[in-house]
Amino acid sequence: MSSKQPRKQRLARYTAPYHRRHREMSSPIDKGLRERQLSRGFMYPRAMPVKKGDRVMIVRGEGKSKSATAVSLVDRKARKVYVEGFTYFKSDGTELQRPIDASNLVIINPDWSDIRRRKILNRINESVDWTDEVISDLEAAEDEYEAENVEPSEEKDESSEEEITEEETDDNKNEEVSEETDYSKLSVAELKDILKEKGLPVSGKKADLIERLQGDSK
Repeated sequence: MSSKQPRKQRLARYTAPYHRRHREMSSPIDKGLRERQLSRGFMYPRAMPVKKGDRVMIVRGEGKSKSATAVSLVDRKARKVYVEGFTYFKSDGTELQRPIDASNLVIINPDWSDIRRRKILNRINESVDWTDEVISDLEAAEDEYEAENVEPSEEKDESSEEEITEEETDDNKNEEVSEETDYSKLSVAELKDILKEKGLPVSGKKADLIERLQGDSK
């Protein structure tokens, strides 16, 4: 039974069982994918709960991008989703995955490997016999749609990193050494970035960071 009182609504959300949180953590399926599959005789739901392995796009909020990435973890307790490549750095340099709400995602390529999830298709496509061949054909069409309509993810390849010549790296190092007295003009965030590149600790006050950089350049 629902209530109009905000305190009861918050309590119901906080104490909700996992099967209800599962339904609440749903993301819409890409409209273009639904229309293409409908033309092929397959009807998709408008939205469904996010699952590990789904290919999704971040369409709003921080991390918004036109490239697709895979869901790596779904935290039902915290109602958060973690996707590959969406990370942040702590003050000590530790890299962690950034949580995101399921409402900020759009499913571009669902994962139908779970038999229980196929029941969603069975409910809305009663006339279709969901054999392994039909599922493989369905997934192949999804992969084709993703390749045609989604931009490739910007991943740092080793080949692109090798394009940086040794002369450029040497020039950058010489500039850093020659401008030791300019460390005081940099912000704390910029100093920490330089320390991370050199593999040095990033903890401490600004004076400690400057002293650490000057000691390393000598």
